[in-house]
Amino acid sequence: MRLGAASDRFTPADIEFAARTAAQSAFERHLADGSPSVGERTGLTEDYLQAVAHTRTTLTEEDIRAFDHDLRAAARV
Repeated sequence: MRLGAASDRFTPADIEFAARTAAQSAFERHLADGSPSVGERTGLTEDYLQAVAHTRTTLTEEDIRAFDHDLRAAARV
């Protein structure tokens, strides 16, 4: 639920980028200090939340408004 709320308005590509970033961060931490790697850890939520927080969404408010406008216009037909 926390990840869903944190990644509101993310496109699939945004989510993929954040997931790759989180995995890379966990891997680098494992190499630096021997902490469990991604495959050995079960609670990666914090890694993902941090990556999501540093990922800029592809969609802007203007894009969303334009899509909503188009959707409403098409629904009237």
